[in-house]
Amino acid sequence: MLTSFKLFFRSVKRNKLFSFINILGLTIGFFSSILIYMYVQNELSYDDFHENGDHIYRVNQTFIWGEDNPNLFSSTGPGVGYAILQEIPEAKEVVRVHTPDLMPVRFKDGNEEKFFNDEYVLAADSNFFEVFTYPLIYGDASTVLDQPNTMVLSESVAKQFFGNSNPLGRIVDLGGGPIRQSYKVTGVVKETHENSYIDFDILISMGSIDRVKRSDWSWMWTTFETFILLDEQASPEVVQSKLNELPKKHAIKTLQVMGYTYDEYIAAGKEWNLYLQPFTDIYLHSKGIYNRLNQVGDVTIVAALIGSAIFLLILSCINFINLSTAQFTNKAQDVALRKVLGGSKIAFIQRFFGESLAYCLIATILATGALIYLLPHINQSLSTDLSFSSIDQFFLFTFVIGLVLVVSFIAGLYPFMFFNRFKPISAMKGELRSGKGGAAIRNGMLVTQYVLSFLLIICTVTIFKQLNLFMTADMGFEKDNLLTIENVHWTDSKEEFANELAKLDGVVGTALCDAVPLQVYNGDQFVPDKIEAGSLPLNYVLGDENYIDLLEIEMAVGRGFEKSFADDINGIIINETAARTIGWEVDESILNKKVTNWSGTYHIIGVTKDFNFSSLHSPIEPFAIFHSESNAQANRPLTRILLKSHSTQADFEKLKASIENEWGQFVTGRPFEHVVLNDYFESTYRTEQRFGSVLSFFSILTIIIASLGLFGIVVFSIEQKLKEIGVRKVLGASISSIVMLFSKTYAKLLLIAFVLAAPAAYYFMEIWLSGFEYRIYMGPDIFIVSLSILLIISIVISVYQTTKASLMNPAEVLKDE
Repeated sequence: MLTSFKLFFRSVKRNKLFSFINILGLTIGFFSSILIYMYVQNELSYDDFHENGDHIYRVNQTFIWGEDNPNLFSSTGPGVGYAILQEIPEAKEVVRVHTPDLMPVRFKDGNEEKFFNDEYVLAADSNFFEVFTYPLIYGDASTVLDQPNTMVLSESVAKQFFGNSNPLGRIVDLGGGPIRQSYKVTGVVKETHENSYIDFDILISMGSIDRVKRSDWSWMWTTFETFILLDEQASPEVVQSKLNELPKKHAIKTLQVMGYTYDEYIAAGKEWNLYLQPFTDIYLHSKGIYNRLNQVGDVTIVAALIGSAIFLLILSCINFINLSTAQFTNKAQDVALRKVLGGSKIAFIQRFFGESLAYCLIATILATGALIYLLPHINQSLSTDLSFSSIDQFFLFTFVIGLVLVVSFIAGLYPFMFFNRFKPISAMKGELRSGKGGAAIRNGMLVTQYVLSFLLIICTVTIFKQLNLFMTADMGFEKDNLLTIENVHWTDSKEEFANELAKLDGVVGTALCDAVPLQVYNGDQFVPDKIEAGSLPLNYVLGDENYIDLLEIEMAVGRGFEKSFADDINGIIINETAARTIGWEVDESILNKKVTNWSGTYHIIGVTKDFNFSSLHSPIEPFAIFHSESNAQANRPLTRILLKSHSTQADFEKLKASIENEWGQFVTGRPFEHVVLNDYFESTYRTEQRFGSVLSFFSILTIIIASLGLFGIVVFSIEQKLKEIGVRKVLGASISSIVMLFSKTYAKLLLIAFVLAAPAAYYFMEIWLSGFEYRIYMGPDIFIVSLSILLIISIVISVYQTTKASLMNPAEVLKDE
C-alpha cells in the first residue's frame, strides 16, 4: 500500500491539472454528503427520545372549520379525550395539550416586579410526564401537574427567572386583568437539546383552566392536541376502527349547538372523522395537516437532500473515472511493463484502489475543514441550526469512513478493470489508444452528469417559481408597510394609545383588532336565518372602523363599520365564500340578514370580496369580521393595534423607534413587541424557502462538478487532437470552423441529457406541485432556463479551450511529423 501512495504522489506531480480536478470534485462530493448527513440526521431525530414513542399516537380530525377542505386538523376539542377514555380500553393514557392565549408573565425578584411575554406557554393534563419523556431536574414527574395553578418551567426559563436557585414553590403570575392567575412552580425540565414537536418554556396544569372542566362535552373548542398512549399489545387498526364510531356517539351535543343531528350533518355532505397518526411521524409526515403546537419539517426535503448527496457523489466518481480512463495512453505502457515484469493482480488492485483511496482521504480532510469553517455561514443562509456537537459523533465518524471506502471502491473499480484487460505487448508497442470505445464511455458518463445536473436545476427553478407565486400573488389585501403592536391590553387606554400612534410622522392610520390576515385562529359555528341552511363554520377577526380601510380589502356589497352607526357593534361583515356557502346571493338582498351563535345575533352590513386571510397553501374559507366592541369573543380584551405607514425602509426603522417610545409613555416595565406583516408573511413559507435554498445550493455544486468534469475531458481531448488541429489549420481551416467542429460534440451530449432528464423532472415536480391549492404550471420557460444555464457553461468551456488550442502555431505541434 505504501508503494501505491508513492505512485499516487508521483501521478499527482505529473498530472497537476487532472489531479486538481479530481480532488476538487471529490471534496465537493464529500462536503455535500457530510452536510446532508448532518441535516438529515437532525430532521430524523425529532421525538426519538421518548421511551414510549413507538406507542404514542396523535388524534387528528376532519377540518371542521372549512367547506370542502381535504386537509386534516391536529386540533381537537376537549371532549375527544373524554370520549376516548370512555370507549377505547386499549388507550392506557390520554393526554391533551392545550394552547392558551398568549400570556404575559410576571414575578417578583426581591422587591422588583419583572415582566416577560412568552409565546411557548402550554397547558397539559396531569399525566403528561408519564407519557412523554422530559427528564425533570426538580419535581416528581407523576405529581407536578396534579393540582390547579401549578406550572413546570424549562431549565433555561427557570435560570432566567430565578438564577441557579431551586425555584420550587416560587410564584409566577400569568395573564393580565380579569384572567390573571398565580401559579406555583412545581418542577423544572432539564435542557436536553433534543428536537421535539412539543416545545415549551412554561407548562401549566390543565386543571388551572376552569373552562376545560366545563367543556368535557365540547368537540368544537378546537384548541387542544390529543395524544394516546396505546397498550403495547394493542392494534392501531383496531383502535382506528373504534375511533370511527366516536363522533356519531359523542359529538351529538356539539352538533346540536351547530344546528344538526349527526344524520343531518352527514346528509348535508359533511364529515367528522378521527384519524390516528404515529407521534414519531408528526414532524416529517404532516403534509395536509394543520399542526397546532409547532412548525414541522417536510419529508420531501429529506428525500431531495438524500438524492442530491447521491447525485453529487455519482458526479464526483464519474469525474474520477473519466479522467483516469482518459489518461489511458499515458498509463498503458507503465501498467504493461509492470505486467511483463511479473506484477500480480493484488499489486494492481492495491495500485488502483490505493490511488482512489488517497484521493478520497485528501478530499475528506479538505471537505471536513471547509465544513467546520463554513457551517455558521451555511446555517445562516439555509435557516438551519446544525452543529457537530449536536450530531452523534460515533455515527458521523462511521458514516464518513464508510463513505470514503465505498467511493474509493467505486472510483477505483472501473479504472482497474479497464487497465487490467488489455494485452501488455500491444500496449508496449504503442498500438493501443483509448479509441472510440473509450470515448463512447466517457461521453456516456458526461451525459449521466448532465442528466443529474438537469434534474436538480429544473427542480430548483420550479420551486423558486412557486415561491415567487407565493410572494407576489395578489392576496386580496395590502400587506406592505403594515405592522401590529402586540399586547396593547397592557395599556390603560388602547384607544388613546392608538390615537397617539396615528399622530406620528409617517403613519397612515391605526386600527384596534385581535388578529390580522395570516394570524387568524378564531373560529366558531354560526346559524344563518335561512331555512334548512344548517350551521356555518366561520373563521373570524374583530376589528374597528379603520380595519378594512388599512388592509385595503375591497367590498363586494355594503360597507364597513362606521362610528356613526351605533348598532354596528352587532354587525358582521362576511366574505363572498361565506355568502355562497349559505346559499345567499352576493347583492343588496343579503344586507341585514342575520347569523346567530352562543354570543348573540349579528346582522350583515357588508360582504368583502374574497381574500386570502390564511396562506396560499389553503383554499379560501368562509370568513367574517366582527366589530371590535362586539360580544363575539365574550368581551375579551383586544390585544393588537394594526398600524400602516407610508415610510421607506430607512424611515420605517425610525418609525418603529418612535412607536416604542410611545409604548414607554403608556406602559411601564413591560416589553414592547411588534410584528411586521411582510416578515410574518415570508415566514409562513419557510418550508418552501428552505427547500428552494437547499436545492439551489446543491444545484450550484452539481454544476461545478459537472463543469469540472467537462473541463477535464475537453482539455484531454484537445491535447489528444493537437496534431489534427494543426493539420486543419495548415489546410486552411478557420479558427471558427475548428471551434465549431469540436464544440458541437459537447452541445449534442448536452441536448441528449436534456431530453432524458426533462420528462423525469416534470413528473416529480408535478407531484410536488399537486399539494398546493395555488400553484404554477410548468411551462417551456422553466426548461429553457434550465437548458440555457448548462448550455452556456458548456459552450464557454469548450469554445475557450478549443480557441486556445487553435491559436497555437501549427509548426509547434507538427515539427515531429
